[in-house]
Amino acid sequence: MSRLGLKSGLLGLLLSVLVFPVLAAGYPEKPVRMVVPWAPGGGSDVTGRIIGAKMAEAMGQQVLIDNRAGAAGNIGTASAARNDPDGYTLLLADTGFSTGISLYNNVGYHPLKDFLPISLVALTPIVAVVHPSVPATNMKDLITLLKNRPGKLTGGSGGTGGSVHLSLELFQLQTGTKIIHVPYKGSGPASIDLGSGQIDLMFSTAPAIMPMLKVNRIRGLAVATPERFSLLPDLPTMQEAGVPNFVAANWYGILAPTGTPRPVVDRLHADLVKITALPDIKQRLSASGLEPKSSATPQAFGTFLRDDVTRWERVIREANIKL
Repeated sequence: MSRLGLKSGLLGLLLSVLVFPVLAAGYPEKPVRMVVPWAPGGGSDVTGRIIGAKMAEAMGQQVLIDNRAGAAGNIGTASAARNDPDGYTLLLADTGFSTGISLYNNVGYHPLKDFLPISLVALTPIVAVVHPSVPATNMKDLITLLKNRPGKLTGGSGGTGGSVHLSLELFQLQTGTKIIHVPYKGSGPASIDLGSGQIDLMFSTAPAIMPMLKVNRIRGLAVATPERFSLLPDLPTMQEAGVPNFVAANWYGILAPTGTPRPVVDRLHADLVKITALPDIKQRLSASGLEPKSSATPQAFGTFLRDDVTRWERVIREANIKL
């Protein structure tokens, strides 16, 4: 490297050391935009608005929700990736953020290269549930039944490629079982048919099936999170139920375009940790079947994302799922 090049590099490093802390100290100086890549009224939108309102209080600036729906979340996510990495554009991502790159030919972004993780904010587990007519009261019973009757039981989902369908495929891959997949136009219709006995089982998100669990129209067997779910405390985890390493959840998290200054990311992370610990946030998210959940560090959220992308890429490839 020439002497001039060395001096330029040192000058750039010095400027970054001096400017980034100043950026963070004055941040934010104007409203922050949170891109929600889904239409108003859905789970992502509700979560983004609950968290965004508290972020606005913490930062002393408006957090504007920008719904950019289309192409299974890919349009809004790609648009967020192309924005200036200055901390004034954030993305409220969900599980589809991890799966899109494996399901579609061109999503317009890379989940691990085009964004910096900040923190999880909420999650809800995938719950293994069966109709009461299915002679299985625990996961071991269900696996034995499925192996004795391969390809005979039906499993519903809210559509091909969604988290409920992918969880069903993951279960079959890990247990060596065969279930007939019945895709619906949403988890709501699928759960209704499960409750009436039209299908035998589901690996469902918690909000879709909690009302029927409470009135015993369906039977819960296990939750697919490492720890028990606070809203369904009596259900064992998959690990406890004898299905090790089975992890599947619908999650929501906040990210920023790659290049966003690290002090800004750290400031946002600290705010989100405090926000997700607030009692009123827990109450509001619980009403939607969600559990507040922050990441210990932005790096920890990054590890979570890499594991999620890798898990679903394997499932999509091995199950030969095409959209």
